[in-house]
Amino acid sequence: MASPQNPRRRQLGTGQSAWPDLPPELLESILCRLGLLGRVAVRLVCSSWRSCARASISSDLTFEAPRLLLRRPGSCGSLAFFSLRRNEILPFALPGRVNAGRCCGQIGGWLAMAFDEERAVELHNIFSSESVAMPRAPTFPVAKIVLSAPPTSLGWVAAVLGSLGTLALLQPDVSGSAWTTIAAGAEHRAFRDVAIWRGRLCALGDDGTIRAYRADLRARVAAVSDLNYGLVWWWRWQQPTYLVESEGELLLVRKLYRVDGDSVEVEVEIRRFRPDERKWEEVRELPGRALFVGAVASVAVLVTAALPGVRENCVYFARREVDMMVPHAIGVYSLGDRETAVVAIAGGHSVEVEPVWIMPSVA
Repeated sequence: MASPQNPRRRQLGTGQSAWPDLPPELLESILCRLGLLGRVAVRLVCSSWRSCARASISSDLTFEAPRLLLRRPGSCGSLAFFSLRRNEILPFALPGRVNAGRCCGQIGGWLAMAFDEERAVELHNIFSSESVAMPRAPTFPVAKIVLSAPPTSLGWVAAVLGSLGTLALLQPDVSGSAWTTIAAGAEHRAFRDVAIWRGRLCALGDDGTIRAYRADLRARVAAVSDLNYGLVWWWRWQQPTYLVESEGELLLVRKLYRVDGDSVEVEVEIRRFRPDERKWEEVRELPGRALFVGAVASVAVLVTAALPGVRENCVYFARREVDMMVPHAIGVYSLGDRETAVVAIAGGHSVEVEPVWIMPSVA
């Protein structure tokens, strides 16, 4: 029977807890004192706490689909997350220090932020507010950083790709603050993209060469293998090309512009590496999957009913430079009908900073 003092509060029997019946104003006062990770945890307690917590944290942010991190236009434009599900900028502000940087990599809730004037790179967790300062990279400006695991994991490895195509590895548990530079980039007219696949750092050279390095500095000799089987005829260095790890597979995604008279069409070609057969095979369909590619980060996701707003069998491109074919930061190419659509971002984005796909998981 309800209490006459508070009709919303139920009478407790033996073994029942009063925590679900905390007044909303008291719970809101508690929530405003918690960090983002704490507010996520509150939502897991009970349905009444979850309802109250929804107003204090964007439920869309921790969704598994990639979100696009971009900088808003203008001299004071801030970093913001764009949601494909909501088709809008999320009401989530990054801390001041993070907002002043340039994102050059991500893994889970961790962002790799470059501060170009300081020649510094830091890892920031957008949920817990933790930060890890990385040793000064041997190459700057930094174009891209890939991580084998979050920096809270044992044995994690970071690879940094410089804007001039130089590549270096860092494994703090083994090498401390010392970077190991991979000098082979000069042989291939510099590297243009990198990805971690099956414990190896795969690097794409400007000449179309793909080399796989053992991403573990504990080995006395870094094992190197070439993955170029049958790619020479396919390679076109002028075209945007990306390495993507997807469900244990290594994919190579290339964006083509085909000119036919006065018309220009966009096409996407995908190759999958088959290590057992030592060959790259053409991929024409990706049922149940979607690829998100960009200059800073490329990821693959499984498309389920839990990912509204994401289309399967599609390749999502993020780019700061726009053109007549893709006049927005996001272009969506369907492998089924071979056509490109665009996702407009209200208010636009800064073309001076690369937009970055992130997977903001709290796991």
